[in-house]
Amino acid sequence: MQALLDLKSQVQRSPSPLASRVGDDLVLFSVSRGMYYGVPVVGRRIWDLMEDQITVSAICDQLMREFSVERDACENEVLDFIGQLEAEELVVKL
Repeated sequence: MQALLDLKSQVQRSPSPLASRVGDDLVLFSVSRGMYYGVPVVGRRIWDLMEDQITVSAICDQLMREFSVERDACENEVLDFIGQLEAEELVVKL
């Protein structure tokens, strides 16, 4: 069983999905699952930040500098979003 994500978790994009920008959004394709995923602007920014290994807390720090969001809301949304990506094998927890 995988450990739950928390703010100290180190995450990085999985090398397998294909990614393409469509306007301001991002479309991910999981070859292993045969599924497409649409990712809006903030999700695309999170994806960009996970190009290299990064903590969830550092992602939140950066998003708070770029977007108007409260810390608690940012942390909850980022943990939820990355958790969904991890469940779909698009992100790996290191």
